[in-house]
Amino acid sequence: MQLVINDLLQSKGNPNVIERVVWIDKERQLCFLIDIRQPSFPHIIEEIPNLKEALKSGDFVKIDNDPWVFHVDEDDLSETEIEKRDKAWDIINHIYITPDIFIPKRRSELIKIASKKFGVSTKTVRHYLKRFWSRGMIKNALLPDYYSSGIQQSGERIYSKKTGRPTVYSSTIKRASINEKWKKIIRVSLEKYYFIRSKPSLKYAYQQMVKEYFSKVDEKTGYKVLDIDKPIISYDQFYYWYRKWYKPEYAIHKREGRRDFLQNYRAITGSATEDAMGIGTYAIDATIGDIYLVSSLDRNTVIGRPVIYLCVDIFSRAIVGIGVGIENMSGHSLRVALANTFENKRDFCKRTLDMEVGDEDWPVHYIPHTILADRGSELISDELTQVVENLNIKIQNAGKFRPELKAVNEKYFDILQQHISPFLPGAVQKDYMKRGGQDYRKKTVLNLQEYSQILVRTILYYNNHNYLSDYPLSNDMIEEKVPPIPIEIFKWGLRKGTGMLRTMSLDAIRSNVYPKSQANVTPKGIHFGGLYYTCSKAVNERWFSKARIQGNWKLDVSYDPQSVANIYIRIDRQNYEVCSLIEQYEMYRNAKMEEVISLKESRKQQEAEYEEGSLNGAIQLAQDIESIVKQAKKEAKDQSLNGKVPKGIKNIRENREKERAILISEKQTEAAQNHTGKQQNKANPDNESGKVLNIFRKKQKEVLYDGDN
Repeated sequence: MQLVINDLLQSKGNPNVIERVVWIDKERQLCFLIDIRQPSFPHIIEEIPNLKEALKSGDFVKIDNDPWVFHVDEDDLSETEIEKRDKAWDIINHIYITPDIFIPKRRSELIKIASKKFGVSTKTVRHYLKRFWSRGMIKNALLPDYYSSGIQQSGERIYSKKTGRPTVYSSTIKRASINEKWKKIIRVSLEKYYFIRSKPSLKYAYQQMVKEYFSKVDEKTGYKVLDIDKPIISYDQFYYWYRKWYKPEYAIHKREGRRDFLQNYRAITGSATEDAMGIGTYAIDATIGDIYLVSSLDRNTVIGRPVIYLCVDIFSRAIVGIGVGIENMSGHSLRVALANTFENKRDFCKRTLDMEVGDEDWPVHYIPHTILADRGSELISDELTQVVENLNIKIQNAGKFRPELKAVNEKYFDILQQHISPFLPGAVQKDYMKRGGQDYRKKTVLNLQEYSQILVRTILYYNNHNYLSDYPLSNDMIEEKVPPIPIEIFKWGLRKGTGMLRTMSLDAIRSNVYPKSQANVTPKGIHFGGLYYTCSKAVNERWFSKARIQGNWKLDVSYDPQSVANIYIRIDRQNYEVCSLIEQYEMYRNAKMEEVISLKESRKQQEAEYEEGSLNGAIQLAQDIESIVKQAKKEAKDQSLNGKVPKGIKNIRENREKERAILISEKQTEAAQNHTGKQQNKANPDNESGKVLNIFRKKQKEVLYDGDN
């Protein structure tokens, strides 16, 4: 049984004791643990083999449910929360040197250095460290617990007089406390005079604000001068609110432009010249699949070529994650690949691909310490950079400085596709789009799930059976007779602790990696992506009845793009509710979100194509109805004596019974006539039948007319 960083161990004797593995030495003899419920500095387990024995005997058990998993949306955080978290994060990064941080004397020295550098107390630094270790060792572990506090103030305090120490030197300019009107003036002035491409100074923006809002025209000179009869915003106040509202990154982004910001000002984590000295450095890239696919919901519909994301461990060459979709290369598709990389592969394959995969076949479900991505990758986007940084993963640019690392992924794309292409109908060959070449779209039969199953099977073969003849085995590997096969190298690295890997619960993956959106609560169910869901909370709290009475409302949800079977409602930062498809939409259970969206768009296109026929049909129907009504009015008018149609509304029930009796008689007469016609010479049966029917119709008219009188 392997131990990795971030594993949670629960004591059998005392279930309230849950300890987190926060560090393992390279020899895998010592590990540091911390009690997550009573944060303190880590204590040492001298021998890992003893801890493994305790796990085998049941004295300790590994658990997946992390009570400190936070479901945090970056957009929901207040400026204060972000500011406090980022400051704590900078402090942790500054002193987090292993193994020094776990040695009490050296840790004390590092804490004093951080205290002096960042201007905080040593007690505060210790608090940050304990919180970081106990709550999962990710960036959001350092968030302040404002969400669990009491009712927050609805607004800022309003002061009746100017705050701060009194002014030392007197001036003719009057000052006052900032009010809402002044805040609006400051914000407008910053946007108008500071966040512009000409890059003026903040002092210039302040002066322009004073000229525009706090001056008057001098009648003698015609120039604007300070209106000293009224209070004026000071430069310190102006600067204070600029710093409070805007991060330095935002100012640079607005003034320099996105391109310059990404190239020259963006934080660079990790070293581009750093070699992968162990498992845990993953390279990720994407390509277009060499095959056309059909929809899993309609095999007659071709949905195009898939986008494939691969994540490869540089040290072992094992493929550790994959994402397959039909959406263009985007952050959405990349999230799928990251979720697969971090998740238990057995559970993932069973849930999304209906495949049975053993734990030993693909034992890779760890959080890396570094991800290598091309500068043009979607991973460099602001949104996904935030996702990765919150998981305490470094992003390293593999495109500009490390082309040989980028080539690792490109090589494996070729290996996978070349291996499976000869077997697949619809695969694109070299003669595609050439004159006389085949149209491979007409041969395609595989859907997205089936193609994904084939790719996973191929990855399992590659990871477990591909002999890397040119792999540079280390002396330790040679001594231990480690075969140069990707998964064996990965297992060896895991045993030896050559990389700093961590685990993450499925709850944390859903919270941090799955895409987020909004769903509508309606009388029919929870509407999302064109489908309807339900959950126990909705049923118990009668959401759907309330929606019918009070109207629809929106909910924040996370969802797995690989399966529409479930969506996840975020109740608060520590809890969420699993929602399942209602029975009416069970046929979509095995579909991916992209396929459902594609089907909806296809139906909308089909509806547009049928619009002309539908309108023509409606016009024809209207004419048919009008013709029948017109004929009925004519006959009714012909039967009246005075040109008006009589309305016997007083005897409707009796008239109904008379009409019913006449209809029954007509049917009986018609049946008798048909029976007689079969036995006699059919000289003129229609004429005889017509006479009988005319007699009854005449009788019917007389009865109706008498009833009206």
